[in-house]
Amino acid sequence: MALEAMNHIFSEETGQRMAEALDRQNTLLAGIAVGNAGADYIDASFAALLDGTNTQTVFEAWWPLSAGDTVTKYQRLARFFRMLAKAWSKKTYTVRNIHESVSGDDAGTPLDDLADGRSAAPLVTDASAATADWSENDPMTWYIRANAKSLIDGTMEILAIEGEEGFDIYGEIAPVYAFSAALAVKEWNDGSYLYTSWRMHTGGGYKPMAGDVAPDGTQRPMSWHPAFYGGKNSAGAMTSGAYLLPMPWTSANDGNTAAKKQTAYDGLWNDCDTQWALMEWRLRHWTLSNSGHLEGCTNYNVQCTLALAETGVKRILLTKENGARLLVGSCVCLGERGSNTNNDRNQSYNHDIFSIAKITSIANVTIEGTEYAAVNLDLASTIDTTTTMLVSTMPWPSGTTERLQGHSDGCIGSLTDGRYPYRLAGVEMQIGGYTEQLDPLWKASIVDDHWRYEVYSCRDSAKLAGSVTSNYQKVGQFDLPNANKWNWNYIRALNAMTEEAQMPTKFGGSGSTYLRAAFSSTGDPGVYAPWRFGRLNGSSGCGLPCARGSVSPANSSWNGVPRLAGSGKLRGEWPGA
Repeated sequence: MALEAMNHIFSEETGQRMAEALDRQNTLLAGIAVGNAGADYIDASFAALLDGTNTQTVFEAWWPLSAGDTVTKYQRLARFFRMLAKAWSKKTYTVRNIHESVSGDDAGTPLDDLADGRSAAPLVTDASAATADWSENDPMTWYIRANAKSLIDGTMEILAIEGEEGFDIYGEIAPVYAFSAALAVKEWNDGSYLYTSWRMHTGGGYKPMAGDVAPDGTQRPMSWHPAFYGGKNSAGAMTSGAYLLPMPWTSANDGNTAAKKQTAYDGLWNDCDTQWALMEWRLRHWTLSNSGHLEGCTNYNVQCTLALAETGVKRILLTKENGARLLVGSCVCLGERGSNTNNDRNQSYNHDIFSIAKITSIANVTIEGTEYAAVNLDLASTIDTTTTMLVSTMPWPSGTTERLQGHSDGCIGSLTDGRYPYRLAGVEMQIGGYTEQLDPLWKASIVDDHWRYEVYSCRDSAKLAGSVTSNYQKVGQFDLPNANKWNWNYIRALNAMTEEAQMPTKFGGSGSTYLRAAFSSTGDPGVYAPWRFGRLNGSSGCGLPCARGSVSPANSSWNGVPRLAGSGKLRGEWPGA
């Protein structure tokens, strides 16, 4: 199979490159034939084949040849990312955005080796025609998914990579992570423009993302992040897998407990993951943030009473108009509201029939001459319904983005109408509920006439807590523009992406300018857990820089859901950082 894949690599060579390609192939095959193909020889030979368009093909040919009795899959995959780093060592990708002091326009311009005639990576839907996408095979943006378990030293036990027999997209045998190159990043501005630049190696002001710094202070060869939001496996542990229900009404504290049922070294998504996601967005799509371009589920707030009562069913009947507002594949909750008028999903009577269920189909049915929308649900048992019950949309289950082509970013419906989760660099995002965190924690207080948030990070997910313990250290602080309670403040600028905590540095933006996202203040001083990205009724305040700064680590709600941490779950500090 490896040789067949190699032949495919070379068959794609054309023109003057054909003779050189054949020479390289013959040399490599000859080395293998006479037993000269040690690890270094094989890696160097395959690295020489990489041209930015064939990374997946080269990987598939190289992977079987990398196996050995004493080498782990983690070590093999790390070797491949080192090959990518060597092959792309002379490349520099830079994006220039307008500085916030000049304009609120979020558009970006590619520079250096990124300005080679390519456009920003495409954003696709499940209805898109086949689309060429440079980000699928470029060494700086290529990724591969794998089932992996966290280890005590901060590395991973990789059980199966995607494409191998035994790979489990459901996350039952082990959570699914997207593995990608650990890039070095440099940011600067000249007063008119903000520059973000990426290389495969550090030095000259380029340093790793905080989550890619190993406990010993060295740069990891690769980065990894959970491909899906948290859902429970058959043992009740939180995992990352497709086609699982999310975990609403799970506090950050309880989510951390569920993560540790996976391994003692797991924890919740942290700001290293958040910073990585924003970095990947800018590298691929060049704008300052995703809102307005790939919205996520931020405008899918449907609540209505049932139109007709039934007994012993796994469906609800709505008016045709209300049925048309719901989306097959999304989730809802159902409660007997009775004579109550409060529609808040957190009211027990608004989810006491079931707290979350997936819509499997919607069909028009006629009963006694009246046409209804029958919303069929994935329920374990039947229910009896009444016309005083309230149905409400909920965060989406995982895996909707599996319907997208290849490894492109996008979502299954409109990119910008705010109803669908999206995929970014192999990671599903913004399912309609905030992502809960315990790293960092914020201490909020009133200083003079405004809110101040002191930021405390914990570099070891095994030691995450719902309070600022001795395992947390202060890494910064930021000030809101006023002392208003429960107030949304639109973000104008952020701190450097390589820092381990994402912090606003300037406010005064809007839902359509600058970062196109907002930070919410609290009502009382105290310790708060970041809730990131937004919810299904968050509208223009949502996006990768969005955060809610008013939630206790012990708070559980319909609109907050946990997920696992990525490579920053156990990290060190970059020398000189």
